Amino acid sequence: MDINECHDINGKNIRQYKEDTVHGTPLQPFAKYHTSISDMLPFYPIHWHEEMEIIKVQSGRGAFYVDGTKYTADAGDILVLRPFVMHSINRLDESDMEMDAIVFNLRLLETSEADMCTLKYFAPLLNEKHSVPVVVRTSDSWYHPFDQSMTSILMCDLNKEGAELELKANLYWMFYHLYNNRLMNVSANVTEDKHQYTVRKALEFIRAEYMNEISVDKVAKQCGYSEFYIMKLFKQYTGESLVDYINNYRLTVAGKLLRDTDDDIATIAYQVGFNNVSYFNRQFKRQYGMTPREFRKQTI
Repeated sequence: MDINECHDINGKNIRQYKEDTVHGTPLQPFAKYHTSISDMLPFYPIHWHEEMEIIKVQSGRGAFYVDGTKYTADAGDILVLRPFVMHSINRLDESDMEMDAIVFNLRLLETSEADMCTLKYFAPLLNEKHSVPVVVRTSDSWYHPFDQSMTSILMCDLNKEGAELELKANLYWMFYHLYNNRLMNVSANVTEDKHQYTVRKALEFIRAEYMNEISVDKVAKQCGYSEFYIMKLFKQYTGESLVDYINNYRLTVAGKLLRDTDDDIATIAYQVGFNNVSYFNRQFKRQYGMTPREFRKQTI
């Protein structure tokens, strides 16, 4: 989850569903992030990336949608997201949530292309043949050693000598606990893969066209399905209706513009696809609990 990139309105990535962020460096494709969910930023839109992601909820609680399934997580819980999985983060019951996340490419743990360990344990994750336990609960018997490795990674100084060795050692320990305890094999599901691809295509279209007029009919035609079917699939895999997602995505971009630019509110409304400023103001207040003007004052 690259939160900054996900909402970067100045680059092309805000217009795409798949994140193209380079997490870390080519020699160390790894990055750490800290963020929060609150009334000022109540959700992160659904997205996916090629890297694996592990998130620890440091305080509060929240809701996570992962490939169409809703999970709730409380303080201390850890979410493990395999590469390519679709996921979003949402506020739950008006509770604020603080999170730390690590995002890394599995090639970080390779020793060579012919490494049998890589082929046995990591290749199936990249090929989407293995799923992992989405939420590691504080009540799980193996939680503490897993959490210890996670904490060590979050506290690791990536600039110190030997940091890469410490990082890899703790990542290997995390994978050991996953495989030794609960990692499940799953067979390929052609129908489900097709459905996920369709939803990804819909989301990519929305992120490319959010500033223009978007109708359910346009999205359906882009994906090659009927309006009813695309709405059903979208709801199943994202947890919200197609219309709500379009509005919420536009409002997320609007919040970023209000924080980072001096553009007037009417201009921002038009930039994110609202043709009626009054309607934009009402939708913004519904989402953020305050008017755009009040929101801007609080973020100065």
